[in-house]
Amino acid sequence: MPGEDWSRAEVEATVGDYFAMLRHELAGLPVNKSARNESLRQVLQNRSRGSVEFKHANISAVLTLHGYPYVDGYKPRYNFQALLEQVV
Repeated sequence: MPGEDWSRAEVEATVGDYFAMLRHELAGLPVNKSARNESLRQVLQNRSRGSVEFKHANISAVLTLHGYPYVDGYKPRYNFQALLEQVV
């Protein structure tokens, strides 16, 4: 799977995880990004830690384009898959 576009199921799972982290962060609750990354990779199709982090940064980019806050530590990276913006 490395090097291949992410499936809709993978994107939806990752966006859901990202929004859960964002809700916690906005509520002032602690977020263990490393543990969430590890947990998320259990449901993805052979994605690396770095790949998940990069996808989270892509979600941040989509959010900033629409004027929304993003998870601290996931600096926006704007070269994202079109499907990602649709799901976000």
